[in-house]
Amino acid sequence: MSAQNTELHLTPRGRQAVRLLRTLLVALVVIGGAVLLATQSFSAAAVAESETESIGIDAEAVVVGEGESLWTVASNLGIDRDTRDVVADIVELNHLDTPTVHPGQTLDVPVR
Repeated sequence: MSAQNTELHLTPRGRQAVRLLRTLLVALVVIGGAVLLATQSFSAAAVAESETESIGIDAEAVVVGEGESLWTVASNLGIDRDTRDVVADIVELNHLDTPTVHPGQTLDVPVR
Protein backbone atom coordinates (compact mmCIF):
# COMPACT_ATOMS: atom_id res chain seq x y z
CA MET A 1 0.00 0.00 0.00
CA SER A 2 1.22 3.46 -0.82
CA ALA A 3 0.45 6.61 1.12
CA GLN A 4 -1.86 8.96 -0.68
CA ASN A 5 -0.95 12.60 -0.98
CA THR A 6 -3.61 14.45 1.05
CA GLU A 7 -2.24 17.98 0.70
CA LEU A 8 -4.58 20.60 -0.62
CA HIS A 9 -3.36 22.32 -3.76
CA LEU A 10 -5.08 25.52 -4.79
CA THR A 11 -5.07 26.94 -8.23
CA PRO A 12 -4.10 30.60 -8.66
CA ARG A 13 -7.79 31.45 -8.81
CA GLY A 14 -8.43 29.50 -5.59
CA ARG A 15 -5.59 31.32 -3.78
CA GLN A 16 -7.07 34.62 -4.97
CA ALA A 17 -10.49 33.61 -3.60
CA VAL A 18 -8.98 32.67 -0.21
CA ARG A 19 -7.16 36.04 -0.02
CA LEU A 20 -10.40 37.85 -0.88
CA LEU A 21 -12.35 35.98 1.78
CA ARG A 22 -9.64 36.68 4.37
CA THR A 23 -9.66 40.39 3.47
CA LEU A 24 -13.46 40.54 3.71
CA LEU A 25 -13.38 38.83 7.10
CA VAL A 26 -10.82 41.30 8.46
CA ALA A 27 -12.84 44.22 7.04
CA LEU A 28 -16.03 42.92 8.72
CA VAL A 29 -14.26 42.60 12.07
CA VAL A 30 -12.85 46.12 11.82
CA ILE A 31 -16.19 47.64 10.76
CA GLY A 32 -18.06 45.70 13.45
CA GLY A 33 -15.63 46.92 16.10
CA ALA A 34 -16.01 50.51 14.92
CA VAL A 35 -19.81 50.26 15.00
CA LEU A 36 -19.71 48.74 18.48
CA LEU A 37 -17.44 51.49 19.79
CA ALA A 38 -19.59 54.19 18.20
CA THR A 39 -22.76 52.71 19.68
CA GLN A 40 -21.16 52.48 23.13
CA SER A 41 -19.97 56.08 23.07
CA PHE A 42 -23.31 57.42 21.79
CA SER A 43 -25.28 55.52 24.44
CA ALA A 44 -22.89 56.67 27.18
CA ALA A 45 -23.26 60.26 25.99
CA ALA A 46 -27.06 59.91 25.98
CA VAL A 47 -27.07 58.57 29.54
CA ALA A 48 -24.77 61.35 30.73
CA GLU A 49 -26.93 63.95 29.00
CA SER A 50 -30.18 62.62 30.49
CA GLU A 51 -28.65 62.50 33.97
CA THR A 52 -27.55 66.13 33.80
CA GLU A 53 -30.71 67.36 32.12
CA SER A 54 -32.28 70.17 34.08
CA ILE A 55 -36.00 70.78 34.13
CA GLY A 56 -35.75 74.15 35.84
CA ILE A 57 -37.06 73.14 39.29
CA ASP A 58 -35.02 73.61 42.46
CA ALA A 59 -35.09 70.35 44.40
CA GLU A 60 -34.03 68.69 47.63
CA ALA A 61 -33.91 65.03 48.65
CA VAL A 62 -36.62 63.40 50.77
CA VAL A 63 -36.77 59.78 51.98
CA VAL A 64 -40.14 58.04 51.58
CA GLY A 65 -41.56 56.85 54.90
CA GLU A 66 -43.54 53.71 55.70
CA GLY A 67 -47.05 53.90 54.18
CA GLU A 68 -46.35 57.07 52.18
CA SER A 69 -47.38 57.59 48.59
CA LEU A 70 -46.36 60.24 46.08
CA TRP A 71 -49.49 62.16 47.06
CA THR A 72 -48.55 62.03 50.75
CA VAL A 73 -44.99 63.15 50.04
CA ALA A 74 -46.26 66.03 47.87
CA SER A 75 -48.84 67.05 50.50
CA ASN A 76 -46.27 67.03 53.32
CA LEU A 77 -44.00 69.47 51.48
CA GLY A 78 -46.27 72.38 52.36
CA ILE A 79 -45.94 73.94 48.93
CA ASP A 80 -48.64 76.47 48.11
CA ARG A 81 -49.64 74.76 44.84
CA ASP A 82 -52.08 72.14 43.66
CA THR A 83 -50.89 68.75 44.97
CA ARG A 84 -51.40 67.20 41.51
CA ASP A 85 -48.85 69.65 40.06
CA VAL A 86 -46.37 68.87 42.84
CA VAL A 87 -46.80 65.12 42.22
CA ALA A 88 -46.19 65.72 38.50
CA ASP A 89 -43.00 67.64 39.36
CA ILE A 90 -41.78 64.79 41.59
CA VAL A 91 -42.45 62.25 38.83
CA GLU A 92 -40.55 64.42 36.33
CA LEU A 93 -37.64 65.15 38.67
CA ASN A 94 -37.12 61.46 39.44
CA HIS A 95 -37.91 60.08 35.95
CA LEU A 96 -40.49 57.72 37.47
CA ASP A 97 -42.29 55.28 35.16
CA THR A 98 -44.93 54.41 37.74
CA PRO A 99 -46.40 56.30 40.70
CA THR A 100 -45.34 53.54 43.09
CA VAL A 101 -42.76 54.48 45.73
CA HIS A 102 -41.21 52.32 48.44
CA PRO A 103 -40.21 53.04 52.05
CA GLY A 104 -36.60 54.17 52.21
CA GLN A 105 -36.59 55.36 48.60
CA THR A 106 -34.94 58.76 48.15
CA LEU A 107 -36.84 61.22 45.96
CA ASP A 108 -35.92 64.64 44.67
CA VAL A 109 -38.80 66.98 45.51
CA PRO A 110 -39.45 70.63 44.63
CA VAL A 111 -38.21 73.17 47.12
CA ARG A 112 -40.89 75.17 48.92
